[in-house]
Amino acid sequence: LRVVMHGHGVSMVLLPDALGKVKGFKAANATPEMQARVDGLKDQGVQFKVCANTLNGRKVNREDQLYMVEEGDIVPSGVAELGILQAQGYAYIKP
Repeated sequence: LRVVMHGHGVSMVLLPDALGKVKGFKAANATPEMQARVDGLKDQGVQFKVCANTLNGRKVNREDQLYMVEEGDIVPSGVAELGILQAQGYAYIKP
């Protein structure tokens, strides 16, 4: 299972301290509770992928402003990544 975050979806892993420092986000949801959920899903093998276009466009620093997003978790385009995964048989579910 993979979670692909782009646009406002990146707020899921945006640290609350970063909210006033980046543009285009109304929320920063990487609270301790969300961090525990992310950790639990990662322990079950869920991969989290984050859109580089969003990070660059909104001036988000991966190392300081996101929770547990490694360099290898960044994809060039979240939308393109969704298309690639759908072509491989994955389903797209938008919350």
